[in-house]
Amino acid sequence: MKQFLGVFVMCFVFCFMFCFFGGLYFFTNIWLTFVLAAFIMAVLITLYINQETRIEDLEKRIKKLEERTEERAEARTDKI
Repeated sequence: MKQFLGVFVMCFVFCFMFCFFGGLYFFTNIWLTFVLAAFIMAVLITLYINQETRIEDLEKRIKKLEERTEERAEARTDKI
């Protein structure tokens, strides 16, 4: 949640700059525009960051499994 709020604040600032430089031409309510755009961007960015974290965790698990497989293969060759 802490990470999401940080991303949300960054997106909110980005939306403010967007509206300041002409984005209000397309939308009428400034606060609704800020909150809606920042929320959508924050959700997408947070999902991407979480996906990256999950991929790193899976890479660690695969590495452990490969090490176990190598150890078992060595143990089998030692017995023969």
